[in-house]
Amino acid sequence: MKIRTRLLLFLLPPLIIGVALISGLFTIHLSGYSFQELSHEIIAKKFRSGMFLLFTSSGITILTMICTLYWIANKISKPIQKLNNSALAIAAGQYGESIEVQGPKEIAELANTLNTMSECLQENINRLQENSKQRAKMYGEYECSMLLQHLMLQKNIDQCRSDAIAVKPVTAFSEMPTGLLLDFPKSDNSRYIQIHMAEAEEIGLEGMYQLLTRYKYAKESATRTFLVLDRSQSTLKWDGPQTPLVWSLEKMDWLEGENKALKVESGDFFFLFNEGFASFYRQPKKIADFLARVLKIFAQEGLETTSAMLQKEIGFALRRKDLDADLHLLCFQILNL
Repeated sequence: MKIRTRLLLFLLPPLIIGVALISGLFTIHLSGYSFQELSHEIIAKKFRSGMFLLFTSSGITILTMICTLYWIANKISKPIQKLNNSALAIAAGQYGESIEVQGPKEIAELANTLNTMSECLQENINRLQENSKQRAKMYGEYECSMLLQHLMLQKNIDQCRSDAIAVKPVTAFSEMPTGLLLDFPKSDNSRYIQIHMAEAEEIGLEGMYQLLTRYKYAKESATRTFLVLDRSQSTLKWDGPQTPLVWSLEKMDWLEGENKALKVESGDFFFLFNEGFASFYRQPKKIADFLARVLKIFAQEGLETTSAMLQKEIGFALRRKDLDADLHLLCFQILNL
């Protein structure tokens, strides 16, 4: 039952009883007298007696109403106090307790709402805890992936000790890294500079681990590209799924070769890139045009400046397009043949 209905039902009987009592007292008090017998003095005396009865009846009625209101307020305040304590318990983190309140309809509905809120809070907290664990796991895997990527790419580049070539990677990492391995196998003949590039077949940490383990034991792979720089014949040869882009510093244009071999000179550039880079620019011609725009201006400045400008250009491109996979562009410059 609603609070206002309950108040009306509790207050209406005292009001009716009070009005009936006052009317009855007046009727009894004035009964036994005819209109002619009512002199001025009698009327004044009866008026004073009537006013006394009126105030007495009013006082009894008001007192009855106050007692009734106090009883109703007490019936309402106890459930509200219980709801208040339950709300404080929820605020303190006690979400499992069910609130049971006996009272008006509105208070019962409020108790049910608090129970629903408590259950929703418990469910949301459990979901947040699960998401936090998943995020921690993903973050740990991501950090391990980035560490492996550093070992497979940048560390090998840093350990490359050769006066024949210089290497600079241009990279942009996505949320799900894809492993790329760059290796410089040592050759018994000092005139040969060998370069191997292999890409993981799966994304994430598992793909990088598979790439590392398979690279050591498999000499050939569908994702591995072999390059050999023959210093005695000034020739760059390659084999594998990807054809390097070779830029002539003298001609300031791309070199085109046959039978997977090209004549090169000191100062020339050549580039390798991963599948993510190819997918980002979609067409090989777009990749060649993108590199040519930078090389025509900065190639004479050397590999350091050229790779820095390529990194900036890729950064500008990423502002216009979302990154779905890692971008790896490997920039090489032939120093001495």
